[in-house]
Order: sequence, then C-alpha cells, then structure tokens
Amino acid sequence: MKVTRLRLIALSIALIAIVVAGVRGARSVGAKVDDRDPDSLLKYADSLSWNNNWIKAEPYYHQAELLFAKQHRDSKALYAHVSQIPPNSESSSLTATIFGLTNDLALPAAADPETRLRILTIRGMLETNYDAASARSTWAQVTDLARRRGHLQLAMRATGEQGIAAFILGDTDVAKKDVLEAWTSAKVLRDPAASVRYASVYGDGLVELRRYNEALTPLNEAIKIAKNHPDIAYPSIAVNSKIDALRGLRRYTEALALSADALAHLQNANLKGHEFQIYMTRAEVYEALNQWSQAVADCNRSLADARILSYWRGITEAGGFLALAYEHQGQLPDALKAINEAIDANTHIPDELYFVPRNLAIKAEITQKLGNAKESDELYRKSAALIDAMLAHAPTQNVQRLELAEMGFVYSGYFASLSAQKKYDEAFRVLEQVRGRVEAESLQHHATIPPHAPTQEELRLTRLNLALIDTDDPRERAQLTDAIYHAELNLDSSSLEGRTATRPITLAQLQHDLSDDDLIVEYVVAEPQSQALAITKSTVRPYTLPDQATLEADAGRYRRELRAQGVDPALGQKLFNELLGPVAELHEKSHLILIPDGSLHLLPFSALVDNGKYLLQTHEVSVTPSSTVLHILKERTSEQADESLPYVGVAAWTQTADSRNFITRAISGPERSELTPLPDSKREVQSIGTTLPKPSTILLGDDATKTRFESLPLARFNVLHLALHGYTDVDYPDRSALVFAPNPNQSDDGLLQVRDIRKMHLNAKLVTLSACNTGVGPVGEAGVANLVNAFIEAGADSVVSTLWELEDHSTSRMMTDFYHHVAMHEPEAEALRDAQLGLIKANSPPYYWASFQLVGNPDTTL
Repeated sequence: MKVTRLRLIALSIALIAIVVAGVRGARSVGAKVDDRDPDSLLKYADSLSWNNNWIKAEPYYHQAELLFAKQHRDSKALYAHVSQIPPNSESSSLTATIFGLTNDLALPAAADPETRLRILTIRGMLETNYDAASARSTWAQVTDLARRRGHLQLAMRATGEQGIAAFILGDTDVAKKDVLEAWTSAKVLRDPAASVRYASVYGDGLVELRRYNEALTPLNEAIKIAKNHPDIAYPSIAVNSKIDALRGLRRYTEALALSADALAHLQNANLKGHEFQIYMTRAEVYEALNQWSQAVADCNRSLADARILSYWRGITEAGGFLALAYEHQGQLPDALKAINEAIDANTHIPDELYFVPRNLAIKAEITQKLGNAKESDELYRKSAALIDAMLAHAPTQNVQRLELAEMGFVYSGYFASLSAQKKYDEAFRVLEQVRGRVEAESLQHHATIPPHAPTQEELRLTRLNLALIDTDDPRERAQLTDAIYHAELNLDSSSLEGRTATRPITLAQLQHDLSDDDLIVEYVVAEPQSQALAITKSTVRPYTLPDQATLEADAGRYRRELRAQGVDPALGQKLFNELLGPVAELHEKSHLILIPDGSLHLLPFSALVDNGKYLLQTHEVSVTPSSTVLHILKERTSEQADESLPYVGVAAWTQTADSRNFITRAISGPERSELTPLPDSKREVQSIGTTLPKPSTILLGDDATKTRFESLPLARFNVLHLALHGYTDVDYPDRSALVFAPNPNQSDDGLLQVRDIRKMHLNAKLVTLSACNTGVGPVGEAGVANLVNAFIEAGADSVVSTLWELEDHSTSRMMTDFYHHVAMHEPEAEALRDAQLGLIKANSPPYYWASFQLVGNPDTTL
C-alpha cells in the first residue's frame, strides 16, 4: 500500500516561519536603526518579519519590548512581545502558545488595533498548523481588521491564508479562489514575500494532486523570487514541495540532493517544524527507492519533532507512514502502536478529515493480518464513508478523480478483504463506489453549457494557444506555455459540489444486464498482489494476480514494443497468463468486457496472445469505466429529437500528401509544422457518408473548423466521426485536444479540448475518434482522464478511441470496413472486431489494429 501524504497547500508546521508577517507593509531592510529608540527598533523588526525573516527580527523585537516596558507603553510592549513567538514556536508546544495568545487578546493592552491585529495574525499562523477550522475564523478577523486599518497587503495575505485553511478542511473551490486572489494581488502590489508564499502553496497543492510537472512551474517561480530577494527567508514550502515533485517524477537523485541542501539550511536554527517536513518528504523518497531502514529512521525523526511541538497533524501524518513501514517489515505490533497514536492525534483536530480514511485503512490492514477480520471490515467501512463525505465537496471532475486516485488504496484493500471472506456482493459494491464515479455522475447530472460570447479569459487563452501553435522557437514556446498556465487558472470551472451519483448498481442488477455470452473482468492492481473479479450472468469469482510492479512493467514493455511496430508473442503470452490465464470463465464466453485499473487502461488487451492467437481472434473485446456506467448506458432512453440526424464526419487536414510515405495522425506540440496533411481522412469520412443513412453532414478542409463543428446541432446526431490530428497532454489533461482546421477568427484556436467536450450535450450512439492517442491520459484508481471519458461524460453511448499514433492509409481502410459492418446493424464492438480481423488476415502487425478499442456500451447498434 502506497503512503499518502497531506500536502494540501499548507500542511506542515514549517509554514510558521514563512507565513504572513508585518501589518505595516513592506519596508527596506537597509534603514538605519537607533538601538535606543524602541519605535525605530520596532519599525526595523517589522521590515524583517514582513519578508519572513523572523529569526533575524527577534532580537530587535526583544530590545524594543524592554524599552517600551520602561516607558510604560504597554500596547507596544505587548506587540513586540508576541512578535517574538514565530521564531521560537517550532521548539515549543503549539497548544500552550495558542492558548497564551488567546489570553493576550483579553489584556487591556490588546485594545490597541495594531497590537490586536498582530496577536490575531500570529495566532492564525499557529492555528493553520494546529486546527484549520479555528485558523479560518482567525484569518477572517485579520482580513476584516486589516482592511479597516488600511493594510491592504496584509488583508490580501490573510485572504490567502483563509484559502489554505479552506483547502485543509476540504473546501477546495473556495481554496483555489482565495489563494489565486492572494497570489495575483501579491504581484500587483509588488509583494515578493507573499508571491513566494502563494506560488509555493499553489504548487504544494498541485503536488498533492500528483500533477508534478505542473507543480514545478509555481515552485520554481517561488524559489527564484526568494533567491533574487536576499531579504526574504529560505522558501521552505517551495523547496519541500519540489523534493516531493521530483520524487513523483522519479528523479530521486535530485530529490535527495535537494533534501540534503534543505537540511543544511536548517541546521543553524532550532526549527523543528521545518525539519519535520523535510524528514517526512525524504522518508517518502527512501520508500520509493525501497530503502525502508532509512525511511523508518527519517520518519521517527519527524515523529519526535511533532511530539515536542504537540503538532497533532504531524503526528497523524508521521504515525501513519511509520505504521506502513513497520508493516512492510513484518513488525505488526509496532505498526499497530504507531497507527493508534496517529488516529488518537487526529481526535485533537476533529474537523480535519483528510488523514482519517488513510489511517483507518492502514489499521484495517494491520488488524486483518493479526486475524481480526470483523474489526478490519468495520474500519474499512468507516474509511470509505469518510471519503464519500469528502468527495461531496470536490469542485470539479478533475479534482474528484484525483482525490479518488489518492484514496484508491482504501477501496482496493477493502475489496481484497471482502473477497477473501467470499462476500462478493459487498466487494463488488465497494469497487463501484470508486470506479467510473466521475462518468456516472456526469451522465446523471449533465448540464448543457449554452452557446455564449467568449469571455475575456477565454479569448486570452485562445490567442495564447494560437501563438503556441504558430511558433517552433523553444524559448518562445516556454514563455507561451507559462502564460497559458496562468490563463487557465482564471477559467471558471463547473462545480460538482453537492452532487452525488445514483447509488452504484448491485451485483444482481449487473448480472441481469449481461447476456449468456458476456464476461466482465474487473481489475484491482495493488501490492503485494493484484486481483481480478470475473462476473458472468450466473457466477462471480475472484482471482489472484501478480503484484502491481510486475503487471505495470510487463504491460509497459508490451505497449512500447507494439507502438514500435514490433511483435513479441512471448511477452504477449506472459501478459495473457498474468491477466487472463487464471480466469476459467474466459473459455466459456465470447464477449469480454474489461474494467481496467491503473496503467492497464493503456494496455491493448486485444493483442494479448494465447496459444499463438491474439485475444481478438477468439473474443470480442471492449472496455467500460465501470459496471454502473455500463448499466446507465444500457438502460437510458434516447433523448434525441424526433428528427435525428444520422452522421457528421469531419476531416480537416485533407491536402495532398507530402513526400513522406508514412503519415501519422499525431502531434506532440501542438505545433503548426507538425500538422501534416492526412489525405486519406477525406476519403474516409466521405466513404462512411455513403455507407450510413442520409442526410449526412461532412466538414472538409477549411470548412472543418472548431467554430463550424460546435455550431451544428450535435445533440441530434447518431454518429460523430472525427478524422483529425490528436494531441494528448498527460501533465495537463484538460488540454488534450482534437485539432480542427485553422480559422482566421481569433476566438477559434482550432483545439477542441477536454474541457470543451465536457460542456457538450450529446445523444450519439457512436463517437469515433479517428485520431492519435485519444485513449491516453493520466491514469489512477478512478480511471483515465482523456478525450474518451470526456465524450462519455458528454453523453456518448460508446466511443472508439486509440492508444497510440495512427497511420493514415491503414486507418482509413479499417474505418471504412468498420462502418460497413455498423451499417449492417452489427453491435459496435462486433463491428470493430470484424474490421480489425481484416487487418490481421492481411498480416498487418498489431501496430495497425491493436490501438483501437471501444469504450462504453459494446451492444449499441444503429
């Protein structure tokens, strides 16, 4: 089981020394100081703390406090006194310090507005790392008072801190808005310390969501700003988050080197909170390297720091990790002791739920290994229920999918436990709570976005995309990509908050849907072993499979071999033996419906080999996001208008072929120079138009623009066939796109992106994406985020997609053959198989046919 860490945006006690500081605005730290004048000392100390140099500011605050006390200026003395807390808070109890600040607010000296504002600010800093609910309330008071006092920079910083607290509490929609507002304002108001803070915490949140490459952009920005402003303190959040991002990208040597550098910066001060986070992050690097002894050592260092500070969130985090490490080493009593401490620590911060599901699942796994299945089931049940509560506040599909991926081990562990007890109905229900959840919710709560004039944000993004397409200059593309990133942050996203999918279907309902020839195989890829659940109309049976590392390594090798136009029957047979060999029902059924997991989403199952034959030669193969989605697609009634339209075909790149013989429908940019002609695509869509009923709508060449396509009554078409260039962005899945013809209209960049597709309202029985890599995307427990899922969410019954780049001529031939069978009223999965078999009979290697797969309802007919 892989450990999950709460990065959240603002996670560790390490934030304390780099949060909101002065209330008087930024000042030059080069000003002269009169050490006999307390006002001069206070002014200089405030200028240091505003730039987060609390340690350097402390002696000036201390001297000012003594002088103010001699002058009986109690409010100023109290101001200077509480300002000495941040640099010392990482070596003392948070509970006691926060309690003391609360008492300070009741003192007569705290009636002075500036002193009161300083006490609230410092209390908020501490509460962010102690109790997010209290912190959110305190920062709201800071925002209000700072605005009334005219401290606009502090007010904006406090708004960002409210966003951080909101994220910790699970309110990600408010969090994004507040943090982005603070980050933008920091730039406008030329507040470099705040820019470092909010670029850091935004990158930190992206790391939590596993968007590692994307996270490096704001994190590197924060580190660069801090480096260029020596008066700003060491950017601990950005550095720590970058270590974790490098781990996620498997750049372990860089991660360990950056960890060593960070710890060297912290050795000169007693910064237990900073040390806590760096040690925890490095422990995860060691875990990824399978160096468990080093991981345990670092985790124990972190836990010791957290105990000294009474840092409950830290104990919760470190205790969970340590329990996993002990469990991995077979030390179950030690593991149980560690996880109990972690769960107990969370009772001190009851509003913070993020770690609770993880820790309950860890304890469930440990108790199961200790022989207490009943307690284990109850712990898993509570964990899954808490995740459902958290998902109710996910603002978008992407966030929900990523949160499900982060918590997926809870469901896989629960499934394995129930299967071992032969509780198959319950095991199936557990999987259906997570699999295809995003698609199911979209199908049941889909709202059409009406046509509208482009907003200023949308127009800006379009102009940037056009500029990116038109340049090949690496430096200019880097600048444009950075600008696109910031423009996307300001796009409104449709909220999912409050929506929930209809209750997942039961095993009995699914079996009622199946025909006598159907076999569903649902995979759960995990460590130390994976599983498959085989379901037919009358039976259900689990099978044990190899571990995640083995399956993913073999699947990756096989996919790379086929993409290189090679063949490897031995590896194809090995994968068949690992994934389907144990499934006895396979030999009795001819229709195989797969629900993949993890990187198996990218595996061409149809090209697996059994006794010298490809799986496709013996079985009809299709894919579905989940059994619940399949059930919805099978039972839903058509919402098409009485006068439905049969077919729309689009081929934009129809010019005469260039001198290259091998033309693929792939781009890696998008760059204008890569948008090569696809002459066979014109013949493809025209031939399909003659095969299917009339009237058909065909967009060719210059007429095949995104604007023209979106102006069609798309909800009325039975079939959408898009023979285009395709672009997949694994790091930024919403940018994956189909590339239409260029349009001189500056509001049309020609990119039909995932974010655009989700807003459509379709009733198509079939969408064919005759483009490259349309089935590729970032994968996780909750599925794969790609163009295919976007079309399913928009309302398509089934989607034909691709797992790698396509060769233009053979694709056109196969698509024409596919639609010939579709026109004969064959079910779409059967029609696709017949077309693929034609290429196999012509001795075409798997590269030419195994990329195609049907996702959705395999039984749909026209």
